[in-house]
Amino acid sequence: MTTVHQFHPVLAPGDAMSNHVFALERRLREWGHEPASYAIEAKPGVSGVLPYRRLFRTVKPDDLLILHFSMGHEVFDQLVKLPGRKVLVYHNVTPSEFFAGINPHAAAFAQLGRAQLRLLAGTVDLAVGVSEYNRRELEESGFEPTATVPILIDWDAYAVPPDEGVLAVWSAVRTKLLFVGRVSPNKRHDDLIRMLAYYRRCIDPEAHLLLVGSYTDQPQYHARVASLARELGLASAVTFTGSVPLPQIVAYYRSASAFVSLSEHEGFGVPLLEAMRFRLPVVAYDAAAVAETVGDAAILLRRKDLAEAAEACALTIERPELRRTLVEAGERRVAEFASDRVAARTRELLAL
Repeated sequence: MTTVHQFHPVLAPGDAMSNHVFALERRLREWGHEPASYAIEAKPGVSGVLPYRRLFRTVKPDDLLILHFSMGHEVFDQLVKLPGRKVLVYHNVTPSEFFAGINPHAAAFAQLGRAQLRLLAGTVDLAVGVSEYNRRELEESGFEPTATVPILIDWDAYAVPPDEGVLAVWSAVRTKLLFVGRVSPNKRHDDLIRMLAYYRRCIDPEAHLLLVGSYTDQPQYHARVASLARELGLASAVTFTGSVPLPQIVAYYRSASAFVSLSEHEGFGVPLLEAMRFRLPVVAYDAAAVAETVGDAAILLRRKDLAEAAEACALTIERPELRRTLVEAGERRVAEFASDRVAARTRELLAL
């Protein structure tokens, strides 16, 4: 039996990286180990997370310490000095240029993360990318050995009844384009709104854009995209839900006509798979790890052309055969990320 400690600076409900930590903790317990998760900050709604300072008096030479890295923080420099076997799991760090002129605080932490990643090379026993895209960045930063294993998704958690209120609100709207993910400059919500302007002018004047995800961490960017929607006369056609509980998320997936992502930086992209799990056709801009995540189960946009993106979404709605092909391919793709399959690969990689 091995004691396994997991750390990330911030753990939050509904966050894909945090969900990965908690799903792995449950698996570790099933495998007979003693897991614990630590953070500097545990957001409201998260329970069972221990203060990170306990690690300095708890970790023993026979323990395993898993460091989840998606942002820079000085504490990583100290944690790698602890005894025990250490594995860094890289969820990617959003490049700082996305935050330039919008959020100097986020830009500074992104710069720290990118610089710190290179300094951590050689301090851990194994570095794991949750995508091959991430693994290559690890290798370029000087880590060895490296490996790839996807995010561990607890698919059983999605088997909850959808929120009836959300279903009722959107049942009368014919075309609902959906994107799920926190409001952040790299996710390009502004491009989604510009795309909607084309969609309503040229395809369906009643189309609606549903943007599901928290916007509290990027208030300036949220204000900008909300202002853009007003300037384009789309304020009533765009819905920012903020952070919502899982039954509401499930309801939005079940209500939507198509899922569209114009994000320019994704280290993995869990919502792409979530959409497929709920039998939604996916249209996505080919950036970072997106193509690797969706495989052949989405319409991939090789260039950032908003009219082309809108027309691609329309085709998935108007052509039943295309829609059926994408939905069936999506189901096969989700099966490749089955929880048991990813868990087995993770257990093998961690030698547990």
